[in-house]
Amino acid sequence: MEKELPKTAAFQDEFTSSLLDSTEEVEEGHYLLESATGGYSMLWPKNAVTDGPPFYQRTKDSFEKIIFYETNEKENYRYSFSTTYSTYGESAIESSLNLLSSSVGYYDEYEKIETDKNRIYYAKYEEPLENSTAYFYFGYILSKESQKGLEYIYTAQCIDKAKPSCDVDVEKEEEKALHYMKSVKFNKDELR
Repeated sequence: MEKELPKTAAFQDEFTSSLLDSTEEVEEGHYLLESATGGYSMLWPKNAVTDGPPFYQRTKDSFEKIIFYETNEKENYRYSFSTTYSTYGESAIESSLNLLSSSVGYYDEYEKIETDKNRIYYAKYEEPLENSTAYFYFGYILSKESQKGLEYIYTAQCIDKAKPSCDVDVEKEEEKALHYMKSVKFNKDELR
C-alpha cells in the first residue's frame, strides 16, 4: 500500500513533490530539497510549489534554476523564491553579483556575511507596486570549499494592500530570508 503523502502544497503538487526526497520535515514547516545536481541542499517551505519548466531548469550537474512560491489568499500574502545554482565560484563573483543586481534592479553595496562554510553577499530593498509593496531580500551564497554558488532571491508581499489582513513584518521576513540563505549547504566534490 502506498504511503499517504502529507497534505501540504509541496507534496500535493506532482512536479514539486518529485523534487523532494523525503516527506519528513527537517525543520518545522520545511522539507529538504537535495538538488538533482548533487551540488547543494536547501530548505523548502511545506506550502511552496514550483511549476516545472520554465520555472525549473537544469543543465547536468553545473546549473539549476528553481522559481517557487507560496501564496495564501486567506492571509493575503505571497512569498516568491528564485534560486540559481552554478559552479563558477569566487572567480566570477563580480559577474554573479552584476547578474543578481540587474535581475532585481539593485545597484548598491552588498553586505558580506560569513558562516562556517559559506560566504553570503547580501542586500535588500523594497519596491512600491500598484496595490502593495514588494520586499526583496537577496544574496549570492558562495561555498568556501568549492566553486559552487547559489543566487537566492526571496520576496515577500501582500497580494492586495487594500485588504486589512495585509501585514508584512519586514524584520521578521528579513530574519526568515537570512535563515534560508544560511541553511544552504553545498556538498563536497567527490574525488574521481
